[in-house]
Amino acid sequence: MFGGDYRDLSKVHTVYILGMQSGLDQFLANRITNSGSIWVVLDPARADAIMTDRLDEGFWAWLNSRYPLVSKAPAGQGDDLRAKTMIEASAKVRGTVFLIDPKSRLVLWSSYAQTRTSSPDALDQVAQRVTKQLTSSLGGKK
Repeated sequence: MFGGDYRDLSKVHTVYILGMQSGLDQFLANRITNSGSIWVVLDPARADAIMTDRLDEGFWAWLNSRYPLVSKAPAGQGDDLRAKTMIEASAKVRGTVFLIDPKSRLVLWSSYAQTRTSSPDALDQVAQRVTKQLTSSLGGKK
């Protein structure tokens, strides 16, 4: 990680997609699979990255249960405050999709693509835009 950009997506070959608002996860799984850029896996333990539309307490609890932190050092109060502020801010925002490295707890990539309706066509269009942006960020690899 030192000397390089931690957001280097070249090591992301598999992604696990968490359930999202209005079933967007289903449309993303379809579009990402069809793009051929990365594999969508059904087992989070096999994923290089996790895709989610929220960074709230529920997400962090899920992540901590699936990927326990190696370090058992207690977090400082500043860390707790920063995490709480991030959770409160992100819980109010919808339309952002995050790609998280589960081991380092870093946001590798994100995209904002909100839809005004939750119709299947609108969700598919959002999934198409997000997939196109992700594929571009991955360097167009197939």
